[in-house]
Amino acid sequence: MARSRKTKKGGGGRRANYAPAPETVGTRKYLPVGWANWVGFVMFGLIGIALFAETIAATIEGRGADPIAAAIMTGVFAVMTYLFATTRVKD
Repeated sequence: MARSRKTKKGGGGRRANYAPAPETVGTRKYLPVGWANWVGFVMFGLIGIALFAETIAATIEGRGADPIAAAIMTGVFAVMTYLFATTRVKD
């Protein structure tokens, strides 16, 4: 008795159903996807760079507690930049 072959409905099989999205693999997972993510990434990134420069300038000039405040804000804006880059919008 010969067995009949089953025809495949879709391509790729069962493993393809569980494959990760292309933008969540490799270095692409650290880059923004949508336009809103890009705007936030660039905006918070530029402000973070400016705050980092202010931290260095305030430290060199010895302006009391200004370097501490600028360093904290630099960290906050770095986190916001990272979140805008890596957060994915669910449709």
